[in-house]
Amino acid sequence: MQPAKTPDELAEMYPDLEPWQRDELEVWHRGWITKMMTREATSEEYNAAIPPQPDPYHPED
Repeated sequence: MQPAKTPDELAEMYPDLEPWQRDELEVWHRGWITKMMTREATSEEYNAAIPPQPDPYHPED
C-alpha cells in the first residue's frame, strides 16, 4: 500500500477543507483501502459509503 499523503499533498487535493478535515478524510479512505485489501469490504461498499467530509475526488452520485 502506498504511504499516507503528506499535509501538503492533502492541502493541494482538498484546498477547501480545514487541516483536521483533510486528516479525517485521509484516515477514512485508508481505512476502507485496508478493508478492501483484507477482503473485509468490497469496492461497491466503499463506493456506497459516505465520507466524513465532502470529497471532490469521489463525489456522491
